[in-house]
Amino acid sequence: MYIGEVAKRTGATARAIRLYESLGLLVVPRRGRYRVYDATHVEFIQLIKHAQTVGVTLAELQTLRRDGNDLDWSALDGLLQRKHGQLQQDIADKQAQAALITRYRQVIADCVARDLARCEPLG
Repeated sequence: MYIGEVAKRTGATARAIRLYESLGLLVVPRRGRYRVYDATHVEFIQLIKHAQTVGVTLAELQTLRRDGNDLDWSALDGLLQRKHGQLQQDIADKQAQAALITRYRQVIADCVARDLARCEPLG
């Protein structure tokens, strides 16, 4: 199949598919001047897109690439584990931030309710 068909099947643009190829993520044989894709290319492009949705960059995927259209799956698992840990830390940080905002808003609401000209320090 040609690039237009692959784009339809994967939801990736032809430009994105060419980018994956130029980065060495996708190896596509040529027949004359046309690239010829098969079902494994469709699957690999879908994998790339899924990886991007969870925060894996194309540069990270490049470091995980093996021969052909394959990845070092153990290394990918390790990368996903690190990303998951960072995400958990980010969530904890955001929850702490939300708790502080709630506290500050309560102090301000108390000041407003008591019609105070000056609030107590928030620290």
